[in-house]
Amino acid sequence: MTTVWTVTAAVLIFCVLIFVHELGHFITAKLLKIRVHEFAIGMGPKLFGKQKGETLYSVRAFPIGGFCALEGEDTSSADARALSNKPAWVKLIVLVAGSFMNLLLGLLLLFCIFGMAKQVVVPQVATVIAGSAAEKSGVLPGDEIISLNGRRIHIVGDLYWEKDKLEERETELVVRRDGDKLTLAITPEKTPEGISLGVQLMAKENDFFLTVKSGFYTTVFYGRVIIETLVDLLRGNIGVSSMSGPIGIVSEIGSAVQETAQNGWEGFLNLLQLAVLLTINLGVFNLLPIPALDGGRIFFVVIEMIRRKPIPPEKEGMVHMIGFALLILLSLFIAYMDVLRLI
Repeated sequence: MTTVWTVTAAVLIFCVLIFVHELGHFITAKLLKIRVHEFAIGMGPKLFGKQKGETLYSVRAFPIGGFCALEGEDTSSADARALSNKPAWVKLIVLVAGSFMNLLLGLLLLFCIFGMAKQVVVPQVATVIAGSAAEKSGVLPGDEIISLNGRRIHIVGDLYWEKDKLEERETELVVRRDGDKLTLAITPEKTPEGISLGVQLMAKENDFFLTVKSGFYTTVFYGRVIIETLVDLLRGNIGVSSMSGPIGIVSEIGSAVQETAQNGWEGFLNLLQLAVLLTINLGVFNLLPIPALDGGRIFFVVIEMIRRKPIPPEKEGMVHMIGFALLILLSLFIAYMDVLRLI
């Protein structure tokens, strides 16, 4: 039974994220008078569809993608409504819209998650542990943590992310105390649980403004974590084998579904958090300048804006086709690693 619910939840989450992404392209294309041939959820053979006006709305067999087929997307076209014949700023809006919708969905879901919380933990000191690094540096209860090691702290996630990158050497901690900013020197300590500053954080009663702040900065935080992780991947600090594809994601969804069955509402919120991370990941990843992704197409539009002349669609299409083939190979490798981890 758990397997059925896992598959159902995974298909539902994937379809919603894909639908929202492609809807961004679709809405902006229609508003900017670009011809849309097909709006599809899923890839592979068509299961069913309905023609309405010039656009075919379809559902395809494999819920691992989707597309919004635009006239003149990869080839030249004599149609005045073709994407290839539109100004660069129009192309840019249509291409960015998909990722924007994913990020917006993540933000709205986080507003819902935080909005349902009675209290929110904030980067403000509730207790200073006796004999800890914080006590030695002069941190006091009530201090609001503004920055750590030169990085601005807005939410608890920012603080934990920066703290875990520290070593046992002196660094800068900026706090706000009684309306004044104070710069303290703190030397983090290593404990069995990891790097510690020696403070316990405060939980504040939730209100509208705290919900909005927490939702917005958590969206920014997730995007930042994704980008920094990709940078570490390119630098070789993280192995490609540690990446997860659809199989690994389904496994995580399965764990969240099982937790939902055991813990009810609390488990469901964790499943919702996973959906938030996935939609923000999809939004950020699609903006990367990689051929076949929206970011790769945006890269060509930026070149067009610089040279004031579009690159022939056929040549650009060839680059995207090669990029798509490489992405498929990478996906197969990641799927293989996912299977090995599950085994």
